[in-house]
Amino acid sequence: NSFFLGPFKCYRTIKNKPYVKSKYCRKCPLSKIKIFDIGDKKAPVVKYPCAVDLINIARINYSSESLEAIRITLNRNLSKSIKNRQFHLKIRLHPTHILRNNKMLTKAGADRVQTGMRKSFGKPEGLCARTKANQKILSVRGRFKYKIQIANAIRQITYKLPGRQEIRPSPFWGFTKLKIVDFVNKSMENELFKYGDSAKINHTTRSKILISS
Repeated sequence: NSFFLGPFKCYRTIKNKPYVKSKYCRKCPLSKIKIFDIGDKKAPVVKYPCAVDLINIARINYSSESLEAIRITLNRNLSKSIKNRQFHLKIRLHPTHILRNNKMLTKAGADRVQTGMRKSFGKPEGLCARTKANQKILSVRGRFKYKIQIANAIRQITYKLPGRQEIRPSPFWGFTKLKIVDFVNKSMENELFKYGDSAKINHTTRSKILISS
């Protein structure tokens, strides 16, 4: 990262408490990533049943620059391999943790000018997202015939991220929390409430049917 005095390996480990924008820290740097949904994001939930997730394995920080880099690269790779942009990419992480840097002088006689490690709290330099183990970094939904292309495109962007990641095909229908068999059965019985790229079971219709019967 260009704005850091050191490489990001100095910042990727999670230490101390979260440091977010508040009344005590008003000077918050801008996040590099500002778009979190790309592709056919207005497609109904029925259109794309297949979903592939990129899972984080260990607790680590992901900078907003790395999230923007994987967003651009993955969008380019998927647009080349899948025609008519028949996919929906969603970045799950949102960078809110502020990274600080205590700037040090490197010239000759710097010890006469600066105070060293005394009062070394640092000033805000960038943003990152703190992740837990087995947390989703991003998800891509599409058709089942493009499942291999989606997995290959996600595998190419893992080199831009610190730590270790794992590519897992989702057992659920798209971005919903319903398994594929349950989604098909509930949709045939008209017991689903579909909104955007997600859906949930509509318990009101089910209760009306039971009362009427």
